[in-house]
Amino acid sequence: MFGRNALLAALGPAFLAMVVISCGSPSIPNAGRVLLSIAVTPAQADALGGQVVFTANGTFSVAPSPAPVTFAAPYTGGFAVAPNSSNQVIATIVATGSGTATVQCVAGVSGTVEVGATASANNGTSTTVSGAAQITCP
Repeated sequence: MFGRNALLAALGPAFLAMVVISCGSPSIPNAGRVLLSIAVTPAQADALGGQVVFTANGTFSVAPSPAPVTFAAPYTGGFAVAPNSSNQVIATIVATGSGTATVQCVAGVSGTVEVGATASANNGTSTTVSGAAQITCP
């Protein structure tokens, strides 16, 4: 009969092989993990202090999900701030981090604009996934 240590030693490599196979190729991070949607939070923000930090969280086909979208390969993309309907810039991105963007209102300009996040889906096509929020500048 096998002793406990011998059994663990015999099953260890088989268990490790199952984990590697189930996670995809160890040389290609996120292989097979598809970005399905992006939620930008907060969904609506009043920039009374002049700045708001927005976060992009993605729903993915494989865990962990939801998780921050860090805009690193294979999920390339980023944040953008749209101009208002008169093509006037109301806010700009002043800093980015791992799945975040700090948006600052332009001095002397007021209104509400969209802050969007877009990333590639990682499914072998040119598909992109995006989400949006709004910032209101006083």
